[in-house]
Formats: sequence, structure tokens, C-alpha cells
Amino acid sequence: MRLPDIWTGLGFAVLGIFVVLQAQGFPEPAGAASPRLFPRIIGCGFVLFGLLIAGRSLAARMQGAEVRLLPPVEDWMRSPKRLARIVFVPLSVVLYGLLAPMLGSLPVSVVLVFVTALLWDERPIAAAVVAVAVCLVVTLFFIEVMRVPLPTGPFPGSLF
Repeated sequence: MRLPDIWTGLGFAVLGIFVVLQAQGFPEPAGAASPRLFPRIIGCGFVLFGLLIAGRSLAARMQGAEVRLLPPVEDWMRSPKRLARIVFVPLSVVLYGLLAPMLGSLPVSVVLVFVTALLWDERPIAAAVVAVAVCLVVTLFFIEVMRVPLPTGPFPGSLF
């Protein structure tokens, strides 16, 4: 599947605006290169080239070229399970970001990995075992090896 250029360009422009706005909150140390400089440059590049791509697509459409605004429906898109697999990936990222600070990283991760495994036709018991094992290993790796504090949710001081 290939998205029409207008949507791809607008998507990159929106992503660039988001990056620039998020970079505004980064600290700005005196006398040194600011950590917000590089994200700003990348974000501005996303906005610029995204608008160029979208504008080129619109210009071609205004000149009479056949430019689709919607992607063609392909065979795999008619399967609800396949669409659920695709939609669940970005949805799980959003859900993790929203739920992990409240409920803790480990429980949220286990549920998301479990649902992902079920969407990929894994048997429920195997999906549960894999979800718990993978999430425990990854959580321990982040906490103990990389020293990244993960959200603990309502259980401060615990692995959750």
C-alpha cells in the first residue's frame, strides 16, 4: 500500500511541528549548544519537505494529473485481523505512554505484548508466558543495565 503524497507530506509536516513544539521544553544551557537545536532543525526539515511533498501533489492535481486522495483498497486491507495488527502497533505506543505512568511500566507492557501475541495467532497460554518473560527481561535490562527509571505506577520502589 502506498499512501497518496498529499497525506504523506502533511503527516511529515505535522510530525515536524510536533517535534519543534516538544523541543521548546528542552533545557537551554548558557554558553553551550542547546539540546533543543538538533530537534528543531530536524522538525523544521520535516515541516519544509512535508509541505513541499503535499504542495507538489496538490499542484499536479490542479494541473489535471490523476492524483488520488485515498489509497486504493488492496486485498489484505479487507481482512479485519490484518488491519487490527497494523492499527494496534501505533495504538500500543500511545496506550503505553498514557497508561504506564498511572499503572506502571511492567503491567502495561505485559498486557500490550499479550494482546499483540494474540493478534498474531499465538495460543493464549503461550502468549501469556512470552509476554511476562519478555517484559520482565526488558524491564530488568532497562532498570539494571541501562539505569533508565521506568514508571512504577502505584507501586513505587518495586519492579512494577
